[in-house]
Amino acid sequence: MLTKKIEYICISGGFLFERKQKQYIFVEGTIGYLPPIHNTFTMIRIRKGFQGQRLALYPFYVKSGVERPALQLHSIGAFPDAEFHYVERPFGCGEYVLIWCTAGEGWYSLGDGVKRVVSKSQFFLLPADAPHSYGSSEAAPWSIYWLHFRGPAAPSVYQRLQGLHTLEADARLSRLSALFDEILIILEGHADSAAAEYVDMLFPHLLSAFLYPTIWSGAYHSKEGAANVSIVGKATHYMNEHLSEKLSLNDICAYLGYSESYFTRIFTKEVGCSPIAYLMRLKVERAQQLLVNTSLKINQISFMLGFDDPYYFSKFFSKITGASPRLFRKMHKE
Repeated sequence: MLTKKIEYICISGGFLFERKQKQYIFVEGTIGYLPPIHNTFTMIRIRKGFQGQRLALYPFYVKSGVERPALQLHSIGAFPDAEFHYVERPFGCGEYVLIWCTAGEGWYSLGDGVKRVVSKSQFFLLPADAPHSYGSSEAAPWSIYWLHFRGPAAPSVYQRLQGLHTLEADARLSRLSALFDEILIILEGHADSAAAEYVDMLFPHLLSAFLYPTIWSGAYHSKEGAANVSIVGKATHYMNEHLSEKLSLNDICAYLGYSESYFTRIFTKEVGCSPIAYLMRLKVERAQQLLVNTSLKINQISFMLGFDDPYYFSKFFSKITGASPRLFRKMHKE
């Protein structure tokens, strides 16, 4: 008699099974579990092999006369409606992994047992060579674009993008997905030095959309909106230069020379949130950097970012990130 569940891993080829009148296809990389006695699968974990999926590997074997850039694409893909998607790497992998959820929900964990929920329009970046896992929601399976990258500049990109981030949901995201598709089309159809060099030049542009979403999206505005983008750019620069101060909306408008109502309307239209909400988000992002990269005490960080009350700072930080400053530091320093 079978006394323990057996793990089945399909290494190549594929097979099909049926449960509850629904068919599932197992292809390369999929994993299932056969429980005791019952000849049915109760846990389905699929790494890849989704209907409509696309994935491509950078052609490393191609010789090129151009030196590879500081940010180097390793592989890229798109998994639509990725039901049962699950990946676990106990020792990480040799690249940084960026995943952008375009529909549905999923989760990721950094090996600490904490599952962080990922929703539509959110993305996260996983560190190289560190344990992690991620997967699709059972109730609302996600659709994702993903990529692996490395290179001399990759660690600094991770320092800026670690954690969960949200892209403003509007028509500009279609341009971002088009960049993913363009790289996939090139790698799927070409394997020569010209294609490799083209991708090397295009990939940093793709990554810049995640690093500088406001600047990147502003580049696609119409001429009529150019003045608005200029206003927003000046405002965000001013905010970044004065994160240590208790800026008010009046302070920002006085610097720009616009009324509060006009500026708030323009800023909210272009960025997707109010100026003060954006300013507070910048403060939290700066706090995250200080928590991870310095040994400053939490109350010191609080004062450096214009918060008089460390308790209020901790409460606000927890509300935005889902973790207290102390817990966030512990999670990202271990």
